Amino acid sequence: MKMRSLITAITTLFIILISLPARAADGKDSVFDRIMRSGTIRCGYYVFPPVTYRDPSTDALSGLSVDIMNLIGERADLKIEWTEEVSFGNWVTALQADRFDMVCTPMWPEIPMARVAAFSEPMFYAGLSPMVRANDERFTTDDLERFNQPDITFLAQDGNALASLTKAAFPNAKLRVMPAMMDGPTMMQEVITGKADVILLDKNGMISYNQNSPVKLKLIAPDKPIKVQPFTLAVRRDEMILRDFISNAIQALNNDGSIERLLQKWEPEPYTFLRAPKPYEVPQP
Repeated sequence: MKMRSLITAITTLFIILISLPARAADGKDSVFDRIMRSGTIRCGYYVFPPVTYRDPSTDALSGLSVDIMNLIGERADLKIEWTEEVSFGNWVTALQADRFDMVCTPMWPEIPMARVAAFSEPMFYAGLSPMVRANDERFTTDDLERFNQPDITFLAQDGNALASLTKAAFPNAKLRVMPAMMDGPTMMQEVITGKADVILLDKNGMISYNQNSPVKLKLIAPDKPIKVQPFTLAVRRDEMILRDFISNAIQALNNDGSIERLLQKWEPEPYTFLRAPKPYEVPQP
């Protein structure tokens, strides 16, 4: 009887402990606690089709990430508030300053960034391949070794993991690094005007640029990507409970086909993005 009572007491204590609010190291409530108390997730976001569109007449947001977050909010009985637009150059500073709770549009989980942010399970993936001017006759085959030459100049951005990826994959090529705050279209203009020859990018980036440019870009060997890049959501480095909450939600939406349906709804072309692998395949009879 004493052993049974001891087990009961330990179990009760464990239940009490895990039900207590998580506290930050300074004694303040965690971001996750604040979300649960307020019933609202405050989102930082960037505008880039198809993950996020902004209606120019109403400023209303729509797109793949908006639908995913709204679905998470609906199932968790939470309101999604699109609090602040950020760029790839300032989102870390804004997140650490507590101007919003998480970045609700996809971020790339790179090794250096893991020092300041924690990243969720991937919603989906994309292959990164060399992208060049469509009329550049130096690149007419899928020979990736052609890029690893001293006469080739790659483009990357300060603080962006593409710089280290480019150096590792093409060590003999030149690398031109642009300021962190430079936007995507301006970066692409560097390739269009010949100031650089190539940039590593995904299929969606190529499609988005080509829709609005008379000079087209093309991917080389897209079926042999230099890297398969996860698309995740980011929280502060110390908010692991919030990270786990979002990862669990993403996993649920991937497992029940919701993200697949939203990808089909928003992709500019079928299978622009690569799907997250299923955890289990039903055996065929």
